[in-house]
Amino acid sequence: MTLEHEIETIGSRIAQESAIDEALLSRMRAAYPQWRFTLCSEDDTGEREPYLSFNGFDLHLVRLSTTGCASLTPWPEQCSGILIALHSA
Repeated sequence: MTLEHEIETIGSRIAQESAIDEALLSRMRAAYPQWRFTLCSEDDTGEREPYLSFNGFDLHLVRLSTTGCASLTPWPEQCSGILIALHSA
């Protein structure tokens, strides 16, 4: 499975959930231990274009640098985490 396909699969799985919360993050971390998952509001991402958009949330890709700082990236091959940005109601 390509990284792009895996990220799409993760987004589709999240979209099927009734609640996007810390309990879901725990389940996602158990199912996909190679990924880091973070939850925030879409307002916290600024004007960044999401990697994928779904009804109720966006997915952004997170890259960790060698210094340990995280940043958003549009490139799946550079990412080690997924930021789930909830849409405002």
